[in-house]
Amino acid sequence: MYPILFRIGPITIKSYGFMLALAFVVGILLARREARRKGLNPDLVFDLVLYAAIGGIAGARLVYVIGHLREFLMTPLRIFAIWEGGLVFYGGLVGGTLAVILFIWLRELPLWEIGDTIAPCLALGYAIGRIGCFLNGCCYGRPTNLPWGVNFFDVPRHPTQIYSSLYSLIIFGILWSLRAKIARPGILFWLYVLMYSAARFGVEFLRESPRAAVGLTASQFTSIGIFILAVAALATDYFTRRKLP
Repeated sequence: MYPILFRIGPITIKSYGFMLALAFVVGILLARREARRKGLNPDLVFDLVLYAAIGGIAGARLVYVIGHLREFLMTPLRIFAIWEGGLVFYGGLVGGTLAVILFIWLRELPLWEIGDTIAPCLALGYAIGRIGCFLNGCCYGRPTNLPWGVNFFDVPRHPTQIYSSLYSLIIFGILWSLRAKIARPGILFWLYVLMYSAARFGVEFLRESPRAAVGLTASQFTSIGIFILAVAALATDYFTRRKLP
């Protein structure tokens, strides 16, 4: 584990916060490029990302705090210490989506074109952010005897952070290659949701996470719900398109 990357005098640069910041920077640059290609105003990306960042971080932290409520009741000020880790992606996805919808509504922008623009950026940003989890030593997996097991707290474990980063890079590659081939707005966004929820469901079996019921984690139940929603959205688009003359 490398929770601290380096120090500059009295300033400590923590790996999780650094990778989170890097994810946002890369996401912004990529989103501006894609917005320009789609004929959207790339300058709107800064405002959009600001809304998404505030809503996403708030939602991700809120879900994490609720899941560890007893711990945070003892030290309530640590609720705001997001640089230490402790963000739940699904909470961030919901919070960020609501904030983006608010932004789009206020600016009267095309909803699904914006969703398609940011989908690949989400995938790449998530891949970068999970490397921060790996360096920070959080979100680790169950014990394993596999040769690529990584020691976390003196026990070889599945590096589920790296698994998550790798599958998100694959999702990014797929979305990036399809972005110019899919014309119908919203499809790229729902493909991201579909692929992410399926991959997250699988990796959760290897993560050291509390089981909610029937051997599944809360994130897996969320993944099932979001996967069904994505399938319904894509199926609706497909059958609607077939009915068109």
